[in-house]
Amino acid sequence: MGITIKQNTFFLISIGAIPGALLRWQIDEIFLVNIIGCFLLGFFNSLNISRRYKLTLGVGLCGSMTTFSGWSFHLYKLLSQGLYKLFLLDSISIAIMGVFAIGLGHMFAMKLNS
Repeated sequence: MGITIKQNTFFLISIGAIPGALLRWQIDEIFLVNIIGCFLLGFFNSLNISRRYKLTLGVGLCGSMTTFSGWSFHLYKLLSQGLYKLFLLDSISIAIMGVFAIGLGHMFAMKLNS
């Protein structure tokens, strides 16, 4: 019996998740890694590539590179240190810049697609 669709999907996502996690560990700067990951997510999801590449690059690589738990922990540390203004600034700026980075990645991919 061959590989099932679920096993294949698991494998494809895992292939991207390993380098994504290693990049996150090497960069070790929550804002920078999330912006890069958001740009790449917008880029990969807007390319004319097959679903399996989008699973590997978008879900696997970008998903493990940009984790909500890492961002939440960063914000929690700011709150616990009483850095309320920085908490508010980081909360808003990371979200806005992330959406902007996704849009920028989308625009780059659309230029390549045409």
